Amino acid sequence: MKNNHTLVLGCDKKHLEQLTYTWPTWVRHKPSIFKQPVIVFYDQNEVIHREVQTVVGNHAQIVPFPVNGIDFFFPYDGTRFTVSQRCRMLSGFVYVAGEHVKTSYWLKLDTDVVATGQDDWIDPEWFKSKPAIISHPWTFTKPPNQMILLDEWVKGRKGFENTKPLNLIPKPDSDRLGHKRIISWCGFFHTEFTRMCVQYAKQNDGRFHMPCPSQDGYMWWAAARLQWSIERINMKRCGWQQWNCMSNIKKHAEIAMQS
Repeated sequence: MKNNHTLVLGCDKKHLEQLTYTWPTWVRHKPSIFKQPVIVFYDQNEVIHREVQTVVGNHAQIVPFPVNGIDFFFPYDGTRFTVSQRCRMLSGFVYVAGEHVKTSYWLKLDTDVVATGQDDWIDPEWFKSKPAIISHPWTFTKPPNQMILLDEWVKGRKGFENTKPLNLIPKPDSDRLGHKRIISWCGFFHTEFTRMCVQYAKQNDGRFHMPCPSQDGYMWWAAARLQWSIERINMKRCGWQQWNCMSNIKKHAEIAMQS
């Protein structure tokens, strides 16, 4: 995949702290990703350019976010899914990648992901069918009505006229929808498909607003609805570990740096 993907990261105050521990593990165990372009967008309400550059050095194009034309707010429903800061950063992965990436694919890595193992982790076979998404497998969507709401949202929108609803309906009283999908803490996305997702999510006034508060939920749904292929690859077997809490990130990053 020579010169064929761009690493895209998003940082606010919390995620920049995580990156100070995980970035060195990427440099140590997966140095090939830095032979490709790198884009880091940052929440300019929480951190400044210099703080980001202190962590990533001169490896990256650093992009302030959000910008005019982005609307990331969803009515808060009491769950973590509609917290405005979460929605802001997830919106960036679609919009910034669609606007700035020049390569055929872009690689999303979450800042809580630790690198281990060998560097030759990317299999060219993954890309042969030119899939929309290549990412870690997942088995459910939360909240459970997300796919139903997306099927409703898309009615009458250009680009979906000849597509059929996914009709993914959760079991009564379930807090999740069980189905085969992906989770994107480590995943590749087709850039042209991403640009399509940006255009689909523009409102009548031209502002970009994701139709649900989930980047990979929206993009998985769009790929499935438009019948783009999706590759579900176990990224843990490729030398990546995701750790949500800060204590585990620090612990496992230290182990990775010693191995």
